[in-house]
Amino acid sequence: MFAFQLLSALSSAALLVSAGPTLSSRACNTSTAVMDLPAGQTQLVSPTSAPLFVLLGVGIQNYTCSSTTSTYTSIGAVASLFDISCLEKSQFASVQTKAYTAWDSPAAGACASEIGSRVGAPKLLGFHYFVTSPSGTGISPKWDFTSTARVPTAYVIGAKTGDITAPTASATNVDWLELNGVQGALATKIFRVDTVNGQPPASCVAGSAPISVKYTAKYYLY
Repeated sequence: MFAFQLLSALSSAALLVSAGPTLSSRACNTSTAVMDLPAGQTQLVSPTSAPLFVLLGVGIQNYTCSSTTSTYTSIGAVASLFDISCLEKSQFASVQTKAYTAWDSPAAGACASEIGSRVGAPKLLGFHYFVTSPSGTGISPKWDFTSTARVPTAYVIGAKTGDITAPTASATNVDWLELNGVQGALATKIFRVDTVNGQPPASCVAGSAPISVKYTAKYYLY
């Protein structure tokens, strides 16, 4: 039910957006937006170029209970994506934590699309969700600006190339990821970093209903 409510909220928000960025536009200079990646790891490699977009993701991670292992398995995610490239440096570092606090409060309801305005990032650029993989097997993550940019190719479907556990509270915070763009013109590389929450409970009872876990994260698109 929660996932359905969030999807409805995201759809409503998309209809309210009358204008947005083109693929080549960015409101602020992103040349100083450098990811703070953990030292000593080789799975995530920061590009030398400036990111095209720096985004705050606010949404849910979805899981189903495996009957064979009695643990939760990911079945995708849904999130609203806000432009944070213009945030002041003093606000940028902690925006994902402040957004999660607002998102997790009882007053937040199911309106992920409203959280950006509460943390100084009111511009909704698009949405993140999962679709059938281009290979035809399984599902793949998609970052979609088509409802705001009004450009049919303003999306990217990604394929994971790197994965590390969150540097802090890894039992609570979902992994940090690097992905290559495999379809769409929005970006060629995507990173998910600075994650807050999103991990499921450690175990489940076979036959349990799917669950949704709130999370926030930063997404860098190159």
